Amino acid sequence: MKFLHIADLHLGKRVCEYSMLEEQKAILATVAEQAAAEGVRAVLIAGDIYDRPVPPAEAIALFSDFLERLHRSGIAALMIAGNHDSAERLSFAAPLLAEQGVHVAGECRGLTEVVIFEEGDHRVAVHLLSHFRPSALPPYFNGTRFESSEQALRAILSGVDLSIADRHILVAHLFVSGSVTSDSELPVIGTVDAVPSELFSGFDYVALGHLHRPQAFGSVVYAGSPLCYSFSEAGQQKSAVLIEVTSEGTATRRLPLMPIHAMREVKGSMEELMSAPYSEDYIRIVVTDEEVAPDARITLRTVYPNLMRFAVENSNTVIDEEVACSEGIEGRDPLALFSEFFEAQNGTPPTEKQLSLMRDILKEAEVEQ
Repeated sequence: MKFLHIADLHLGKRVCEYSMLEEQKAILATVAEQAAAEGVRAVLIAGDIYDRPVPPAEAIALFSDFLERLHRSGIAALMIAGNHDSAERLSFAAPLLAEQGVHVAGECRGLTEVVIFEEGDHRVAVHLLSHFRPSALPPYFNGTRFESSEQALRAILSGVDLSIADRHILVAHLFVSGSVTSDSELPVIGTVDAVPSELFSGFDYVALGHLHRPQAFGSVVYAGSPLCYSFSEAGQQKSAVLIEVTSEGTATRRLPLMPIHAMREVKGSMEELMSAPYSEDYIRIVVTDEEVAPDARITLRTVYPNLMRFAVENSNTVIDEEVACSEGIEGRDPLALFSEFFEAQNGTPPTEKQLSLMRDILKEAEVEQ
């Protein structure tokens, strides 16, 4: 039996205010084609289907089309809620959907949900475990409180019946100790949320979501996100994982996923950057000139229309805060933002006279509004 493992779709996500919907539509079409071509029984989606708990209507429509396409090909879809999803919303009409081969695990209630696949005398059990918070689990364990995700996961997995099938696959959304993170994920602080890979010894394959970098610990595998969602992922080969389960064991193979636009970083002088071939890739540019014109970004967009981030690196300054990206600026003081931008462009902070002029401009703008 074959299965296809994907994760961290983050449908509806915007990267530096660029919508990823067209990219996501193309990638989901590729996944559906791969699933049909390989004759898989089901696509396993390991959480973070949407980028936020209340996704935009366009993202919901895109995912609906994807599920319909799988259904027309006779392919089941098994999914869990990730930490970006609303488990309650995702599991709407779950019993009805299950009748159509769409199996959704909503809020974790202390047990995995199980879907059995049969082929002759061969049985494969797929266990679905949505993202959970240890603090929410005591009601399902007679009031037992858990100090960490590891303790909670041990309790959950102790309830798994490994006698119901020949082979077992677990689909989960969590952080395994020793994993490598990316900038597009929520930061992992400390070790309380980390779980050791040894906990999964009873499973033939563990299909994980949560981390966007493809990586594996034996049969414990992160599919990774299907697209690059930060420049820390630039250069990564994104993929879906094909799982083939037989009576002898489990084999895997990664199927490449190619984006419409690559994500990459370019660095050099304005002359070098402007003489490069026209590119519609998503770009982070680092300009190394000692003097950078205020309209440098506008000029660069004639060659790089999808310029997402812009930085200056020279003898005066090394900028890590890319001023072309508007993520994270909401609610911040406009004058502080101006100061950061000015220093990024010029290598020195604005003078008091320049700050005073900007204060006057901001006051005038408030009056006009």
